[in-house]
Amino acid sequence: MNEEQYKMVYDCVVNGKINDATKIGESLKAAGIDSKDVGAVLIDAMNNVGHRYREREIALPQLILATHSFKKMLVPYVGSSASSSGVVVMGVAQNDIHDIGKNLVVGMLQVYGYKVHDLGKDVPLDKFVEQAKATGANVVGAGTLLTATMPELDTILQKLKAAGMKDKVKFMVGGAPVTTTFAKRIGADGYAGDAILAVELVGELMKGNQAYLAASEGRS
Repeated sequence: MNEEQYKMVYDCVVNGKINDATKIGESLKAAGIDSKDVGAVLIDAMNNVGHRYREREIALPQLILATHSFKKMLVPYVGSSASSSGVVVMGVAQNDIHDIGKNLVVGMLQVYGYKVHDLGKDVPLDKFVEQAKATGANVVGAGTLLTATMPELDTILQKLKAAGMKDKVKFMVGGAPVTTTFAKRIGADGYAGDAILAVELVGELMKGNQAYLAASEGRS
């Protein structure tokens, strides 16, 4: 990807140009730009948007537009893989309605060839287990943005164990308040600090490995 293409992708997301996003994605794919290169720029852009939102430089509508632009730009790439890299069930824990981070992870996993069953937000905890059984999932991922709902992640893991699923699926966690220390303490197989790392993490889990990948800001 050249500098002009990088700026085009970055600007589209940062400025929430939702009407241009799919067309840009199509042009990049037609030009032979790899989805992984596009994804890396998209994450750079969303990191910028997330920072600006946290600093109250932009409001929620701009954040939502950026997220939709991110997803639309990936549409031409999703489903282009000849076969699935694996099956992932992903959702935001019950009592949490913040799903922007989860949406980014889902989009990136789809680009990398994973079949993702997106449960959405505020997901009843039993649904993670039910969907894992129904889909033959390799990995179950759960996240939260709220400290108050972090215990729900542990509960999901315990429900997987009680259902006899823990030997069949790997369990990963993520979200702003979650740390590698927390993930290890509850017995999760992995933790990822951002969407790019989540793709790497799922790859490790598919190999049967555990992994705890902190974001560049460095949470441990």
